[in-house]
Amino acid sequence: MDALQASPEPALSQALGLPDWQAIRPILDEAPVVVFARDTAGRYIYVNRAFTAIAGLPAERILGRLPAEVLPPEVAQDVVDSDRDVLDNRRAMVKEKVGVYGARRRTYTDFKFPLIDASGVPIAVVGIGTDVTDRRMTERALQDAALAVSSAGGDHIFRELTRYLATILRCELALVGTLNDGNIRTLGVYGRNGYRENFEYRLALTPCRDVVGKSFRIVPADVQALYPEDVHLGRLGASGYAGYPLNDAQGRPIGVLAILSRKPLVKHRLIESVMKLFAVRAEAELQRRDHERALAREIVESRRAEEALRASEAQYRAIFNATADALVLRDRDFRIVDVNQAYERASGISRLEALGRDRVLANPAVEGRIRAAHARALAGEIVTLETERLRADGTRVEVELRAVPIEHRGRPHVLFIGRDVSERKRAERERHGLEAQLRQAQKMEALGHLTGGIAHDFNNLLASIMGYVVLAAERIGEENPKVQGYLDEALHSCRRARDLIQQMLTFSRGQRGTPQPLALGEAAEASLKLVRSSLPATVEIGIALHDAEATVLFDPVQLDQVLLNLCINARDAMQGQGRIAVSVARVPRAEGVCASCRQAFRGSYVELSVADTGPGIAPAVMERMFEPFYSTKEVGRGSGMGLATVHGIVHEHGGHLAVQSTQAEGTRRGSAASGSCFRVLLPEQPRATAAQGPAAAPRAPTRRAPLAGRVLVVDDEKSVAEFMRELLESWGLQASACTSGRRALEQVSAGAGFDLVLTDQTMPGMSGLELARELAARKAGIPVVLYSGHIDGVTERDSAAAGIRAMLDKPVEPDRLYAVLKSFLAD
Repeated sequence: MDALQASPEPALSQALGLPDWQAIRPILDEAPVVVFARDTAGRYIYVNRAFTAIAGLPAERILGRLPAEVLPPEVAQDVVDSDRDVLDNRRAMVKEKVGVYGARRRTYTDFKFPLIDASGVPIAVVGIGTDVTDRRMTERALQDAALAVSSAGGDHIFRELTRYLATILRCELALVGTLNDGNIRTLGVYGRNGYRENFEYRLALTPCRDVVGKSFRIVPADVQALYPEDVHLGRLGASGYAGYPLNDAQGRPIGVLAILSRKPLVKHRLIESVMKLFAVRAEAELQRRDHERALAREIVESRRAEEALRASEAQYRAIFNATADALVLRDRDFRIVDVNQAYERASGISRLEALGRDRVLANPAVEGRIRAAHARALAGEIVTLETERLRADGTRVEVELRAVPIEHRGRPHVLFIGRDVSERKRAERERHGLEAQLRQAQKMEALGHLTGGIAHDFNNLLASIMGYVVLAAERIGEENPKVQGYLDEALHSCRRARDLIQQMLTFSRGQRGTPQPLALGEAAEASLKLVRSSLPATVEIGIALHDAEATVLFDPVQLDQVLLNLCINARDAMQGQGRIAVSVARVPRAEGVCASCRQAFRGSYVELSVADTGPGIAPAVMERMFEPFYSTKEVGRGSGMGLATVHGIVHEHGGHLAVQSTQAEGTRRGSAASGSCFRVLLPEQPRATAAQGPAAAPRAPTRRAPLAGRVLVVDDEKSVAEFMRELLESWGLQASACTSGRRALEQVSAGAGFDLVLTDQTMPGMSGLELARELAARKAGIPVVLYSGHIDGVTERDSAAAGIRAMLDKPVEPDRLYAVLKSFLAD
């Protein structure tokens, strides 16, 4: 081990071509990248200073150890696999890894290559890791900015731009304004509490004076000290400022884009890049509006010129061709009198070819609508419609077409103004899609809160029911075996209801799963009983267990979610009629590419498949069906999260997804020629680690040794508190009950002489944890036992600090409660 700590193995030094390894070590230690080497057994034989920094361990505690002993668990196994690939194939590899290094989640790009000795045998793997965390963060921020800029549009575009800018850069205020006689008049303002009213401020008093007409400027901190006369900075409590100038096409200043932050600004290049994207969009919109106003003025001037004894043809032609929009002038009989150069470029039809035509040249399918607009315009109405136009290359574009009545050479004509709005429409569709996704996410969040609330209330009811069943069983004893059997079954049902409520609480809180060894076939068979209630009677469902005892490491609650989502997906694909076939089997040599993440996989797996007799999946849908919020169903019929949820759960458990689909061609839906099959491939666990099947419900106890002592029960649900009091009294204890933490403190302070406090966690006014803290602060010396319907909300550190001696799940299992009380109370 000492030799390994001092320097790499001699063969490694020779392979590196380093005559003096100690001489090169200082260079590698100062390198801004991670450098390491592992031998063929996976043990570290060299690490530089950057590696020890991210690992949080000195070199002597790394050298000679395996990756699993040094690296985060989520990347250690991947490191071993990639090392083996480099050694077996004798080739270099580049891979990106994400993990928690040095208390921070980082992204590293690893470059690995094998070291080969003189005989051609690999002796080690050398790696160089580059921290690209900040680069990835910058890329995501710029992607968000690009999406925001492309999706902003409509009459409130400047308000939207400021909202997106403030959200992406996480600042307190963002604004865009135009230059107006030495002042800035805002067009959009967004702050922490939403949109704000537009206002005007003096440019000379603000940091914007050093931006307008100049260049990007950032004041990372203490901006108020530099511009003390700016009252807006003081009102906001601003510390950092950044501004980007807005100029027109000739480079003349027209406004400013600015942000204010109460915290110092960091990542200056990122801020500049994001603001530049928004500035370009704001400039384009300002110039577009100026262009529209200029166009309107040109058209007005043109009409005035026509009415003033027909201006010269040259002047008319210059104005007609000046606009970037396609113009078509038609007479009363719908014949084309004139077109501009923009029309020629867009349609591919020359002016000479178009003159005199009395039909729609670009797209005959919409001719009826355009003729109707022509007739309405001749009657004096300005008509606007949206339609399609064919470009010269045959592509279709969306066009906003406006029909304007004008006088041309003393006769009524209609001027058609066509503008390509394809990009704007695409941006609007994307924005509407994002809004729909947001509404769906809000609906799912509200549903989660509702589920959690119902489950919490039901838990309290179940606690009373379950407790009184136990009390009844203890009263009856062995005197009436038949009634005792009924009560045993009732208690077993209560426990099943308790487990179901726990699943609802876990789902409503969106917690990560708790994997445990499962016999996949038995678990899937039990899960299908829950799924059956979500399927109509017209859907037949069957299960085939080819390897019922095959074991995987999986969370049972999330297994229910996977099967439910896949079966509902199959139900919708078959439109509520057909057959779903579920099967479980070992696949010793599985190989393929994951249908979701596109990663290649190979090895031994246990397969859970769900097949249907639907029409199959179209290739275009296959490419996107695992994307969050992507759905082929009607609006309101699906969230688009089902398959995304399946993908997330399966990958969290180290598995992969494969999809097989055959689309029917000329056959009826549900025939042998169509259908789809989703295959969930999970790593198999050794059979010895498999958890046993669910144990039979324990028989309700009939006799217990009496306990002695005085106990205070605290629960805001009166029925639960009274039941707990009666249960404890049946065990020989003196019990009192109250429904609030404050009342409990009063009774303890009054010197009631309690030997133990049994309290619920979730109570209004004062929680059970807070009650325990108060008792500990008053040095009451009373043991506190806490119970809750979701006990994992209280950490072990919190409970220990508050003096809590034990924590129980609610509804409380009487056997468990009795054992805890017995450990604290003397007979």
